[in-house]
Amino acid sequence: MFSKYLFFLSLSVLVFGGAFLFGAYAHRGDYFPIPQLRTVYHTLHSDSAIADFVGDPRRHHLQPSRGQGSGVVTNKAADSEALIMLVGFFDDENQVRVIHRDGSLKWKWSLNYFDHFPVAETRVCDVETPLRLDIHGAHITPEGEVLANYEYCGTVKVDRCSGLVWSISKPTHHSLVKAENGGYWILGRHIWKASEFPDRFPPFSTAAKNQDILEDTLMRVSEDGEIIEEFSIPQLLVDNGMLPLLTANGENFTTKDVLRSEIVHANQANELPAAMADAFPLFEAGDIVISMRQLNLVVVLDPENRIIKWHQTGPWLRQHDAEFRPDGRLSIFNNNVFRTAYSRERTRLDTPFKTNIIVVDPVTRTTEVVFGEQPDQKLLSVIRGQHQIVESDGVLITEFDAGRVLEIDRNGQVVWEYVNDFDENNVGEITNAAILPLDYFKTELAPCTDN
Repeated sequence: MFSKYLFFLSLSVLVFGGAFLFGAYAHRGDYFPIPQLRTVYHTLHSDSAIADFVGDPRRHHLQPSRGQGSGVVTNKAADSEALIMLVGFFDDENQVRVIHRDGSLKWKWSLNYFDHFPVAETRVCDVETPLRLDIHGAHITPEGEVLANYEYCGTVKVDRCSGLVWSISKPTHHSLVKAENGGYWILGRHIWKASEFPDRFPPFSTAAKNQDILEDTLMRVSEDGEIIEEFSIPQLLVDNGMLPLLTANGENFTTKDVLRSEIVHANQANELPAAMADAFPLFEAGDIVISMRQLNLVVVLDPENRIIKWHQTGPWLRQHDAEFRPDGRLSIFNNNVFRTAYSRERTRLDTPFKTNIIVVDPVTRTTEVVFGEQPDQKLLSVIRGQHQIVESDGVLITEFDAGRVLEIDRNGQVVWEYVNDFDENNVGEITNAAILPLDYFKTELAPCTDN
């Protein structure tokens, strides 16, 4: 009798243990039945505006419409002939496109992760469809080529017809900007298990034995796609005596786990151009400003000797995209809201519209909100967001969660506005935008069969 009970007990342990291990394996690789269970969950919990997209990968790129219009809704900009680069979800795919001020399309580049990384075994990200990824960080060259980050999954350079020129199969993300002396600054990431590298980055590595540690890096990449240099951003903070700030949020570092395996969440790196350097007495041309959302932190460093010259925490909150301004101040896209403003990865529109553009004087540390938090200046982007300082002292603002791009003049008046409407209930994401002069391209972009 005892042996019979022991047999059934062993069988139960084997069955339930096997089911648990298979479930963990399926969840990690997003294999059956995880996608099917996710579909059922979202069917039961979806709001009516997104219900038709349950199980549809396009849902990944949609946010609730705010009823702000469709296409170009304001067009009073002084430079009416300028071009606008838009990066986001168009025509049911990831695209970089250039439009005229009136909204008409000049050119587009289709970005498909599977096309640009055709060998599945070499892909950084194991996804069932390219629409599970999006583009975050892009640059168009005067020759009509595009560089773009597949968020956390790699960087590509494509020709004017979207054909692959080169690729970097590493977890790159958020930020891709032209370096003044050639090449590009791109944010990267090292992902490693603490149990395998216990001495790599304490206290994170010693506190998270079984977790992946996400360590952001800054890479300088050549025009040919070669990584010239790469250094750790968390290590940069430690080397500059900022470990107290890096670990100052009261987390409970134990031998079992660490609450924040993503150490800093760097989300933008921009270079101080020589033409602006005289306006910044604390900095020199070529210095880099880096925004780190997880720490509400902005730093400026010399990338050659890796010395941090200046840093400040807040008053911005979960900010993105710090930029140098011609007047000697830093401009910051201040999300100013926690992720509690998201419900099932969609913006809760009952959240106060508190996102703003804030500037700080590095010398006096005084700050000023130059746009946002006013009745006629409503902004809300729970995540992401980007802006470009334009020559007329205005700002081009990318409001990610609204699928919206707007240009303001030096007085804070909206002079151009575009909304990427998808249907009556949803907008498509826009991650990046930039104003390009009409003569930006060296040659006319020759027709392609798909453009």
